[in-house]
Amino acid sequence: MIEDKLLLKKLYNNLINDEDFDRLELGLNQPNIFEILKISKTEIRHSNFLSWLINPKGSHGLGEIFLKKFLREVFSSEKSTNIDQIEVNKIDYSNVEIIREWKNIDLLIILDDIVISIENKVYSKEHSNQLVRYRKIVEEEFPKKRKSFVYLTPEGLDSEQESEVYIPLSYNFIIESIDRVLEIYKESVSNKIKNYLMDYSVILKREIMGNDKLTELSNRIYKNHKEILDFIFEKKPDILDDVRFWLTNILKERGFIVGSENKYYVRFTTKKINDLTYYNKVNYGWKLRESFLFEFVLRKNVNKFTFKPVISPSDPNYNTQRLSDIFMTIKGSKKPSGSKWLVHQTSVHKFDFNLINDDDEIDIKKELNKIIDKITPTVEKYEKVFEDNKTELIQMKNS
Repeated sequence: MIEDKLLLKKLYNNLINDEDFDRLELGLNQPNIFEILKISKTEIRHSNFLSWLINPKGSHGLGEIFLKKFLREVFSSEKSTNIDQIEVNKIDYSNVEIIREWKNIDLLIILDDIVISIENKVYSKEHSNQLVRYRKIVEEEFPKKRKSFVYLTPEGLDSEQESEVYIPLSYNFIIESIDRVLEIYKESVSNKIKNYLMDYSVILKREIMGNDKLTELSNRIYKNHKEILDFIFEKKPDILDDVRFWLTNILKERGFIVGSENKYYVRFTTKKINDLTYYNKVNYGWKLRESFLFEFVLRKNVNKFTFKPVISPSDPNYNTQRLSDIFMTIKGSKKPSGSKWLVHQTSVHKFDFNLINDDDEIDIKKELNKIIDKITPTVEKYEKVFEDNKTELIQMKNS
């Protein structure tokens, strides 16, 4: 044990005395407006910034420079059959329209007789036949205009559904365009705009493409100190543990009673409901043997919580079917699809699990409280139906 501690200490000292570690720490401490505002990992914010970049009337003061570079790249594709990049300098940009979220299309560029539809996928993938739908919408709304369709992703991937129509474009092109403009126009761009562009370029390289200088430093540090870093990684807290910790504590602060839980679930009830809830005599259902609880399912992979009131399997002393029939009187209830775990209602709530990594207690509590506020009316409905059937439920509990 002592030898292990001494080895760990030696490995740690080697890590913190590495000059690359100092360089990495210095780089990470450099302020970046996109990290400060916590928008570097939000897809919609990237679309907003891109629309600002390519808008000739944007406050960047660079006119149509970015838009022209973008159009040349798009029109140079072999999939752009009816528009040529030579036309870029002939286009009148005075009346260009840059529209965000038009009929769910991320970006729409409308020129004289040209329309370009852009689908931006940073962290998600195409789904629900959406690219086909967007193409049909544009074709129906702009029958007389020449059209191009762009599929913007970090890697410049082809669309799975519309590969013959959508022009693949990589975020590397956006990075190269920004860096090129910064190099050529650095004397004529204001310091504020220059900082915005530099920060965005850094964020794209680091967060989207994984190829900035700090990422290279990180890779080198990992190779040189793999043993200690692997040890730290293995021992780091699981994000689900942290989410469960915050959620259970807020539930307790708000007067709820926390019930059986595990890694992916947080369950709770109210004082009034708990007083009328049957507890199994033997090991049925959950580990604390409750027959009914409200349940949050923590779905980290999709940044969502699923909320549902659940009747647990119970021992033969308790009539779970009768409890289910009582719940069917609640507005919005549906007949349970299962036969053991009975669920009459469900709702899904967005929660950004990355908030936990940001370690901002105010933001974490604010977002979790929002979710609890949304499910509280449902909790109150169940509490009322328990109260309305109090006499029968007491008899069932004591049977």
